[in-house]
Amino acid sequence: MKKSLMENVTPIAWNERIHFECHHCGACCRNVKDSVPLESLDVYRIARFLQSQDKSLDSIEHLLSLYAEPVPIHECGYFIYTLKTVGSDDACIFLKDNRCTIQAAKPRACRTYPLVAEPDDSSSFQYYLSMEKSHHFTGRKFKARDWMNQYFTQEDRAYVNADISAVPEIARLLRQIPETHKHRALFFFLQYKYTDFDLDQPFQEQYERNNRELIASLEAMIS
Repeated sequence: MKKSLMENVTPIAWNERIHFECHHCGACCRNVKDSVPLESLDVYRIARFLQSQDKSLDSIEHLLSLYAEPVPIHECGYFIYTLKTVGSDDACIFLKDNRCTIQAAKPRACRTYPLVAEPDDSSSFQYYLSMEKSHHFTGRKFKARDWMNQYFTQEDRAYVNADISAVPEIARLLRQIPETHKHRALFFFLQYKYTDFDLDQPFQEQYERNNRELIASLEAMIS
């Protein structure tokens, strides 16, 4: 990826107070090519939101083709999706008149800004402060923990912990897939990580089931 959420960040204590005010300038939504990750839960939420607004969006595959692009993050084939960008300033595809058109379902990376949460070794989370847009650090003060309790939900936390736990095993199996089966393995990866979800059913149980089925499918291809 050209940019990373972990660039220009500094660790912050959970009870530390920070000045922050959104100026509705759209600056943090520009020059974001390949830098706004779409986690599986993000894709599920955005698909539900857009489908409620536009019935012509008939599947998660349709959503991904319109608004996202795959970005490889490891030579084994592991990839993620990021939001597409438009225009000479590489603005987020969902930015219009300096406003987010999917505000109610925007990705976790956008929702928790200017804070970033990363799992630590104690099954908890370390918080970081993004310093990229310094003009935002004015206005009212808030505690990091209060901000994250509001925008980093229990559903987010459950998803992130499950996802982080599954990554090493999935990556290990992808590295062992014979080249003759690599295309099929990546199809399974796409299916189980992103598209095989019933939007009328809760996310987490489906996600954990999909992880198990993905691992089983990959194991069968190398056995």
